[in-house]
Amino acid sequence: TELAPGKPVTLKWANGKGQVFALTFAVDDKYMFTVRQTVSNAGPAPIALRPYALVSRAGVGTEPDTWTNHIGPIGVFDKGATYDITFDNLKGKEPGFFARLWGSSSKPGANMFDATGGWLGFGDKYFLAAVIPDRGAPVRSGFRAANGDAYQGDFTLAPRVVAPGKALVSTAKFFAGAKETNTLDRYEDRLGIANFGKAIDWGWFEVVEKPIFKYLDWLFRNIGNFGVAIILLTVTIRTLIFPIAQRQFASMAAMKAIQPKMKALQEKYKDDKARQQQEVMALYKAEKVNPLAGCLPTLLQIPIMYSLYKVLLLTIEMRHKPFVGWIQDLSAPDPAHILNLFGLLPYTVPGFLAIGVVPVLLGVSMYFQFKLNPAPMDEAQKQVFAIMPWMLMFVMAPFAVGLQIYWITSNLWTIAQQRLLYAKHPALKEPTPKAVVKT
Repeated sequence: TELAPGKPVTLKWANGKGQVFALTFAVDDKYMFTVRQTVSNAGPAPIALRPYALVSRAGVGTEPDTWTNHIGPIGVFDKGATYDITFDNLKGKEPGFFARLWGSSSKPGANMFDATGGWLGFGDKYFLAAVIPDRGAPVRSGFRAANGDAYQGDFTLAPRVVAPGKALVSTAKFFAGAKETNTLDRYEDRLGIANFGKAIDWGWFEVVEKPIFKYLDWLFRNIGNFGVAIILLTVTIRTLIFPIAQRQFASMAAMKAIQPKMKALQEKYKDDKARQQQEVMALYKAEKVNPLAGCLPTLLQIPIMYSLYKVLLLTIEMRHKPFVGWIQDLSAPDPAHILNLFGLLPYTVPGFLAIGVVPVLLGVSMYFQFKLNPAPMDEAQKQVFAIMPWMLMFVMAPFAVGLQIYWITSNLWTIAQQRLLYAKHPALKEPTPKAVVKT
């Protein structure tokens, strides 16, 4: 018998003592299983049972658990999603320094919780295996290390008594599928699975990341090419924050214009810091310059650009999506390595030298972006800025091509934006005039 959507399968076993155990499995097209456990008691006496379910994992996998994306045990126990518990904790290790600093709730050894409903399981970057009790059922659930290199998440319901001639039916769900944002959100809404969408570790900026993903998904469904959707998403976001960049350049220009006056005041009152501060603030007021105006636009852009990066880092929707030519998986590194002539030479390029065409384009775009900035006066800084684009080329080469396409697009936008704004504020590229101290 084949288990398939719309074709449930039932397994039965009689223990020879009057009880018949039955498991009925049903599955949908996104790998959400509904499991109905039935115990019929035809024996002469009542029996006590505790409905139970578990999900296990062999090994920790190859993907690291990082601050940007939790890999490992994850669950919801009356509160929000728990990202604190690690495989090391289950093996008896204390939470690390930073985990304790951020208020980790995990402890060494088994981590068990009393809750109502919820869910628990193991997740990696793109997939999740989780067991889900009835949402109204009081459960004892949690994680523990099993034998060898295995780990287990399980839940147990309160004991129930089945009288002779009666049957107990308990229904739970089991998910073993991809962490597709729309799929998880749909299960959360339709099945009432609390915080199931948080199986994706969105982090602090979920309120920004979710709309960005929804827009990216809409672009892909209407265009049909995920790489083009990434480019259009990047252009859209950079267009929306362009007014912020304009204000930042205007503020920088105003600050540079008053630099000679400010340095003169600093020199004049160098022995009286209190008076110096008063005079500088008076200068800001007289010239209608806000010294923080140049910083605030940058601070506003940080969560937006980080959220865009996080969306491309986490979403499985980019996996196995082609772009152009040789790029057939935007979630993988560029496979066309230059040092073996794009596969023509029978030579496996070492990992740190596996540079493809896309990382080179990233390095070139960043080089020209840096060239547009005013040259730093310090020689050490000049050397750092000269080397940085090519260092980042090597650093980014192992990352997903989709992330690199986003970065290249953003660099090209920045180049055009800087040319426009430097043309509008040419004084920003000129050396700062020397201060003239008036006595």
